[in-house]
Amino acid sequence: MSQNQTALLFGATGFVGSKLLELLTEDERYTEIVVANRSSKKYNNPKIKEVIVDFSNLKSSAGLFKVDHVFICLGTTIKKAGCQAAFEKVDLEYPHQIATLAKQTNVKQLVHISAIGANSNSSNFYTKTKGKAEEEIWKDGPENSYAVRPSMLFGDRKEFRLGEKIGIALMKTFGFLLIGGAKKYKGIYDEEVAQAMVFIANSCPKQKAFNSDELKSIATNF
Repeated sequence: MSQNQTALLFGATGFVGSKLLELLTEDERYTEIVVANRSSKKYNNPKIKEVIVDFSNLKSSAGLFKVDHVFICLGTTIKKAGCQAAFEKVDLEYPHQIATLAKQTNVKQLVHISAIGANSNSSNFYTKTKGKAEEEIWKDGPENSYAVRPSMLFGDRKEFRLGEKIGIALMKTFGFLLIGGAKKYKGIYDEEVAQAMVFIANSCPKQKAFNSDELKSIATNF
């Protein structure tokens, strides 16, 4: 088990990202967590080093990448982004740029959040974009780059999403019907995804992408 490790986290204010930050600060293997934010959140933890980043010019922040592990928890929705181009910027362009910088600075491991069904050949814009991001990161990022593909996320989300609330209720009621190859579509808690991300970064597996059922299994060993 490696000690005195450092990590760089993008998307620390998000649903999974905030949970991941908690885990990293509690993990004795990490001595410093660099958090790249758009605006200051004024963290009260000596292990956290917050840096305000201009995402339109990430190259100017190349110095931040002198860390062991990079975690990318960036993500938005079409509704919040406003258009497909803006969505692609957050879910494809930024992660790709981050991965490229991580490789250039010899980051050991990179773990990023993708989505269940990610496929660059998909007819669905969301899963197609996620699939493209995976491919770009594997092509231009560190050799040890991994994608986690959660299905529906459970947990205490700050913002209210009616459609998501209904979906979660249905998933929790009928999720047990998803068996065999459909197990990967079962819902998963934000903390389980975060736990799996930390485990993957420190175990360096040969597998490159992990679906919800695999993440849940990994989290039980965290």
